[in-house]
Amino acid sequence: MGKEKLKRSLGFWDILMFGVGGIVGAGIYAIIGQAAGLSGNMLWASFAIAAAVALLTGLSYAEFVSRFPDAGGSFEYIKRGMNEKTALVMAIFIAFTGIVAPAAIAISFAEYLSRLVNIPNWISVIAIVVAMATFNIIGSKISSYYNKFATAITLLGLALVIAFCIPDWGEVAYFEMGDEGFTGILAGSALIFFSYVGFEDLVKMAEETKEPKKVLPKGVLFSGIIVFLLYVMIAISAVSTFKAGELAQKDGPLAAIIESQWGQIGGTVLVIVALFATSKTILSNILGTSRLLYDVARDSEISWLKKFTTLSGAGEKTPNYAIIAIAIVTIAFGLIGNLKIVASISNIFVFGLFGMVNVALLRYRKNHKGKEEEDIFKIPLNINNIPIPTVLALISILILFSFNIYNLLQGNT
Repeated sequence: MGKEKLKRSLGFWDILMFGVGGIVGAGIYAIIGQAAGLSGNMLWASFAIAAAVALLTGLSYAEFVSRFPDAGGSFEYIKRGMNEKTALVMAIFIAFTGIVAPAAIAISFAEYLSRLVNIPNWISVIAIVVAMATFNIIGSKISSYYNKFATAITLLGLALVIAFCIPDWGEVAYFEMGDEGFTGILAGSALIFFSYVGFEDLVKMAEETKEPKKVLPKGVLFSGIIVFLLYVMIAISAVSTFKAGELAQKDGPLAAIIESQWGQIGGTVLVIVALFATSKTILSNILGTSRLLYDVARDSEISWLKKFTTLSGAGEKTPNYAIIAIAIVTIAFGLIGNLKIVASISNIFVFGLFGMVNVALLRYRKNHKGKEEEDIFKIPLNINNIPIPTVLALISILILFSFNIYNLLQGNT
């Protein structure tokens, strides 16, 4: 066990689509209504703030994956920047980040599916997690084919929403805050933030990517920028169609938006799009977390973990035992059934993870001053080898984390 290696089969476009797909399905299709209830017509600002904070950490991911293209992702980065003991403790946080987030998305999938067929949500949650785990077991290349197809459909659906809503742009006051003012905007940003766990899933594809030191930093940053632009346009479209409070009450908010513009046919089309959008986000979360478990087990001396290093399959070899274990725990969280509660639980892990990645980079830079490799991506704007964007990332993460706690205490979840 642990002697076989993952196959390098993914190129830049595979990675870009994994990045966009892993982020866009969560924030837009799953949580936009709840965020609108907090931030009012300034929903677009909540998305923009969340994206900006995430992109600052995206820079840290880009530098780390360029230096250490390893399937462990943050586990490897924290180990390099701090120490192995800290990395092993954080591996629990990292794993739960990639387990609770897809559980939240599975709940959203079930809510959209209920608009088409009368199936209990718990059955839908179990079915979609099992289906996406099966794709992962078949192999990363097959997962990539499905992800690219589903991401293309997702982006087409978002383009439809924007196209139908553009005539209504300018009809509302986009700088009108919700009842909670600027607090509501930041609370909305905190709620949205869990979708950016896609960065973590993306860098875990390093050992299955061709030329990962060049391809993955570009994939991380370009996918973040693309999603940022899409989120802002969709947020403007959403509050141009429904009042923010009304949007917050909608099950399947984007489907409701297009239905108001295009009738029942349009609503049905968007529900189908949303099912693809949420499913492929679950796919990428399970994929990324299974690679983490594989890497931790490979590096660990704990004997029972070694089972998770087994690569098997009829075609492309994958860490099947890790995939199955992650799917089971994801289903358990998904059966909680409340999207906002599960999303906020996920955020606790996401903020903790992103914060530690930035701390690890600062420690790594401090301990390796003047020792630079060639052909790596390095964060710009440095003072005494300390990257200013990383410092800003830490400060902004702490601010949004406090608003995530605010959401929990105020019953916004």
